Amino acid sequence: MDEYKDIFEALKPRREIKASVGLRNKVQKAIDRNNRKNHARKWIFSGISLGMIAAILLLVFIPSGISAGEVLKEAINALTYSERIAMTVEIRTLPMENFRYIDINQAFVPHHIDIARLDTIIRWRVDKGERIAIGTGQDAYTWVPSLALGWHLDKVDNDNLLGYLSNFLTPQKLLKNELDNSLKNHKSEYEISQKGKDIILTVNIAPEGDFANPYLLNTSITESTSIRRYLFDSDSKRLKSATVSILKDNNEIEVLRLSSIDYNPIDKDICQLDTGIRFVEIQDQPAGLNGLNAEEAASIILNAFADWNLKILDKVMNHEVSESMYRRRFEGSRLLSIGRAFTSGNQNTIFIPYTLKLRNGTLQHHNLALQKTKAEGWVVVGGL
Repeated sequence: MDEYKDIFEALKPRREIKASVGLRNKVQKAIDRNNRKNHARKWIFSGISLGMIAAILLLVFIPSGISAGEVLKEAINALTYSERIAMTVEIRTLPMENFRYIDINQAFVPHHIDIARLDTIIRWRVDKGERIAIGTGQDAYTWVPSLALGWHLDKVDNDNLLGYLSNFLTPQKLLKNELDNSLKNHKSEYEISQKGKDIILTVNIAPEGDFANPYLLNTSITESTSIRRYLFDSDSKRLKSATVSILKDNNEIEVLRLSSIDYNPIDKDICQLDTGIRFVEIQDQPAGLNGLNAEEAASIILNAFADWNLKILDKVMNHEVSESMYRRRFEGSRLLSIGRAFTSGNQNTIFIPYTLKLRNGTLQHHNLALQKTKAEGWVVVGGL
């Protein structure tokens, strides 16, 4: 359990955590009811605020009187010794979109997740129908079956590949991440409570990133104002369910729900690749366009669509990806306008508004997404 000692260390209050009005009132009434001595009262309020007292109560006790530290310890144990886990997480998104993407206007898409743990090696598979990803413990593959095209990552970053879903690959650390965030993020609030046989962790999180331009607001869980709820069984301390809701215009919209979890699934090979998929090596990144600002680069790239100029396009997009995903739609199109570049969200991405007249005469209005390589060259990462 030494590897999780930082979880219990995280239980020690390090900052003032904002308590809800209801909790502050309860704490005040409890203090008044106990009629503590004046000198004790002065010591309390000169040293820490009422909000901090409430935070300490939240961190140390839940309504049944059970220590939150003990709950965490038992919950971690329950998950640590589960060698295999299978779960279904439903997310409002599009089946072919990347795993980070959410859309509050879409229907729920089931994501079937399988996890197999052997010592410190974790193998996993996430299948959302029209996009699949696996991790072998050393590298990862992701592919789109309908395109027969996939990508191989030799140095896998699960957070970047899966977004918020990466938390579910190691559920025993999920609570740690939320607690760490609650202690470090001054815009977050959390509460531990109990209802029947369920221990409930509720986390209120502000969006991460710069949203002076709100283009990416509410397009991923981390880039939204969200309420996350986790339910643990009070007897086994195992995770039972979880939900994430987005707050928009004072309305709570559920965008993710852990609808089922099995701690004893049938043993199977979860890292098997589909046949007939052509995998592209992600480390073979295009060189990019150098010496230009983002708007200039976008203009050159989009003008290259007219005659599908590979001398330019192969510098900004992987050849196999552009040929499979974009050429049929965009070859022969004409650039009509370019807008002013802007940023939005928590990624190192520049967006440039554009209007294209496609070969069939229809107009496409979108924002080309560009990023810089380590060599300072612009490459396309989305917006087509």
